[in-house]
Amino acid sequence: MKKQTYYLIGSKGGTSRWIYITFFCIIAFSLIFFPFYAVNLRYQLGYIFRQILDGIGWISLTLGSLLTAISILSLFTGGRSMRSSTLIIGIVLLWIGCWVTGSVFNLFGITIGNERASGGYH
Repeated sequence: MKKQTYYLIGSKGGTSRWIYITFFCIIAFSLIFFPFYAVNLRYQLGYIFRQILDGIGWISLTLGSLLTAISILSLFTGGRSMRSSTLIIGIVLLWIGCWVTGSVFNLFGITIGNERASGGYH
């Protein structure tokens, strides 16, 4: 039988070189890019996070309203007893949604949420 020789094309040492080159490029890009566009980038990131948090807040408001309404209406229908845990979860979701979106919700004369603080530096 004939011996066959196998050659390894890539080596592990070459991959660490690309990690260093990538890291250097990221640092160089940051040093060049951020002094000119950092303020604009800050407002763009703030707008993106605001949209995400508003979406989470509206989902929390919707689920909280639904759970609170179901738990209160179940008291009047008599089909099943009102579970206090469902009511508490609904109120907590309402509070989280009001806190994130900045809206105000009144539940039996109890104000949930508050106005958002004004934007800018304090």
